[in-house]
Amino acid sequence: MPAPAQPPAAAVRLRPYQRAAVEGVRAAARAGARRCLLVAPTGSGKTTVASELIRLAVARGRRALFVAHRRELIAQAYQRLLDFGLPASSVGVIMANDPRRRPGAHVQVASIDTLRARAKPRAELVIVDECHRALARSYRDLQEHYARAVHLGLTATPYRADGRGLGDAYDDLVVVTSPRALIAEGYLVEPRVFTVPPSALPDLSAVRTRGGDYDKRALEDAVDHRALVGNLVEHWRRHAEGVRTVVFATSVAHSRHIDARFREAGVASEHLDGATPTHERDAILARLDAGATRVVCSVGTLTEGWDQPSVKCAILARPTKSTGLYLQMAGRILRPWRDQPAIILDHAGCVMEHGLPQQDREHSLEGPKKARRLGGGEPPAKACPECFAIVALSVRECPACGASLSAPRDDVEETPDELVEVTLDDVQRLEWDRLQALGALRGYQPGWASRRFRERFGGTPSAALRGWVTPAASTAEQQRRVFDALLEQEPSAAWAAARFRAETGLNAPG
Repeated sequence: MPAPAQPPAAAVRLRPYQRAAVEGVRAAARAGARRCLLVAPTGSGKTTVASELIRLAVARGRRALFVAHRRELIAQAYQRLLDFGLPASSVGVIMANDPRRRPGAHVQVASIDTLRARAKPRAELVIVDECHRALARSYRDLQEHYARAVHLGLTATPYRADGRGLGDAYDDLVVVTSPRALIAEGYLVEPRVFTVPPSALPDLSAVRTRGGDYDKRALEDAVDHRALVGNLVEHWRRHAEGVRTVVFATSVAHSRHIDARFREAGVASEHLDGATPTHERDAILARLDAGATRVVCSVGTLTEGWDQPSVKCAILARPTKSTGLYLQMAGRILRPWRDQPAIILDHAGCVMEHGLPQQDREHSLEGPKKARRLGGGEPPAKACPECFAIVALSVRECPACGASLSAPRDDVEETPDELVEVTLDDVQRLEWDRLQALGALRGYQPGWASRRFRERFGGTPSAALRGWVTPAASTAEQQRRVFDALLEQEPSAAWAAARFRAETGLNAPG
């Protein structure tokens, strides 16, 4: 089949940062990068950038392959390519029972599961969506098969729960933009984030970690209690009643229980999961979009590849140690829609563990255990003790209720008209002591505290700190040192206790 004529100019107008992303990827390829990772926040239009790169490749007579793992992502990519002016005859779909199969087309949009069992089409450009999965065997096989092609990975969350980075799959990194920039430019909405008192959080002290995240069965047992499920409805009515809402649950049973509680309260609610038939799922989401349904409870199906801007509230009922999963859940509701604010109701302790979803983060091809934090971005989050809104650590007045968030300092003697200076050395000494005690509690190797210290402060502990020898301590005393250090950072003893439990899996010392 001869190469198609150059397609018409794209009907889609790229945003400035998207044009910069296209040029960044092309510059990396010209410099010799064969495997490039493109990172951009959820809602920034990664598929748009990919479609423009494919359009330019086709204009030069090259063949392209776009790979995804969900039906929704494949449908979005296919439609976006048509939006960019590629004729339907030039775009085929490789997915089970899909009628758009066109083996001779210069562009193929493929399901990774189907492609695994099919003959591979020719391609000089291979693009993988949601490429934080790229270390899986099926994706590694794909790279090996297309060893001479240019590879581009797309993701908003270059994190893996197991701590491994993506440097084994990609050798160059292009960061498109940041959440703060997208909010400032009006492309994303800054969410209002609320959580619950520590007493209303699930007790995860007995939940083990497997593969970098909580064990699913034990997690379900910890969160699927009537009191916890009922709190979701109560807090939704307080902060987001009537707002189209998605609930991220831990298991199918948990999701169904939450759905039942909403319906018992007279709220139009529905449940869907991975076993929900496609036509039924589409109908449920259509009712949600129309407002006939107000709440959809789900598990494992709406965290990726689902774009529905009218949904403006996310209930996080699934605790996770994975920053990537957390950001995927929270990012679903950040696209603008009719000037309606976005609301996150965190019943899982995710925000306190991972920070606000809109804060800027540094990205690296190395895993988070190796990546060096060089500063910048926003500080960690804290909670208002009055209304439980989550705000940046630097905020001194709650924007939701007006409460003062200046934490009292019990260890400082106040004098009239004087300010007490706290030096960096004070902060570093406190954190060094906390990390040493926390590492001892967890049974980590001695070097763990130094690595974590370097991630936070961008350098190794000073000689003075390394010489700072804390007294030999029993486990109870180590717990007390960790907790006392957190009390210096948190707005209240309750929130220090919540963070202590998140870090250690133990209840705070009395």
